[in-house]
Amino acid sequence: MFIPAHIFTPHKSLYGKGVKSSLTEVFEPSMIDAVELGLSCDTPMASRVSELNEYSFLTNSDAHSLGKIGREYNELYVQSADFSEFALALKGQDNRKITANYGLDPLLGKYYQTACDVCGERTVSGATACAECGSARLTKGVSERLRELSDQSGKGKTRPRYVHQIPLQFVPGVGPKTLDKLKTAFGTEMAVLHETSEEDLARVVPPKTAALIVKARSGKLELKAGGGGTYGKVKS
Repeated sequence: MFIPAHIFTPHKSLYGKGVKSSLTEVFEPSMIDAVELGLSCDTPMASRVSELNEYSFLTNSDAHSLGKIGREYNELYVQSADFSEFALALKGQDNRKITANYGLDPLLGKYYQTACDVCGERTVSGATACAECGSARLTKGVSERLRELSDQSGKGKTRPRYVHQIPLQFVPGVGPKTLDKLKTAFGTEMAVLHETSEEDLARVVPPKTAALIVKARSGKLELKAGGGGTYGKVKS
């Protein structure tokens, strides 16, 4: 099966510097089984590109390091955990399907906003030089690239729900020791992020940290956008 990875990330991805305007410049469309969005993009953003209407969206994990595996993942409805069932789910065949995508809020991705390669300053859309240092070496952000590629409203087809999640490593006050304590107490990071009550969290971590985790769950944390290879941040 063929699934192009993190298709909007700058540099070597499909819509980064891979094509000017259409995937048909490099790929035979019928050979693509699904596309993977990447950390700086979510379903509403990618749905603004009409030629992607026929493909399922995947939000996949980062296998570069063990600590980041599970940072993004997909929920599937299948009869068994095997390759053939996965293939059916990607195509939405025989009642198999992708039922949810779990991924970062795009603002936290390393390439959401255009940024200066020299000083890291974020720039406004359409800028040709950094307002801070004057350098013309800019890495175009995924949000700006999608404004260039957008050719529909973002409601091209019905998609599985996209669940924004803020990994515990991004939450102020959660260091390696606190992360281990939470996993020991509640089993998985997913349980901490989406299921455990604030009261139960506060038995393991300081109440302020517990409150921040619950705010992350409800999308109430203020975020600073990432760009130029630097992750976004949660404003404490």
